[in-house]
Amino acid sequence: MNQDLIQEKGGGGGGTGTGATGTICTETSIYKASDGKIEFIEYIEQGQAFPPFPGGNGKKSTTWTRLSLTSDGTKTGFESVLVPAGTA
Repeated sequence: MNQDLIQEKGGGGGGTGTGATGTICTETSIYKASDGKIEFIEYIEQGQAFPPFPGGNGKKSTTWTRLSLTSDGTKTGFESVLVPAGTA
């Protein structure tokens, strides 16, 4: 499967397309968080608190950014890539 996703600029937690760990999600969507080395993409439902960053010890605060379909909205999935440990 292949899905082209882009970062949203509006909506999401607090109406900005983003939400910080612990704040309540205002729009069900797919969100992305990154620590500069790895990106996590997670489905977060409206009314749920944005979780801490899943990497490391799983307790770090982060900002989640809502993703949306690119202009080609006909795709229905996304392609994940597995990178061997220590190569990135």
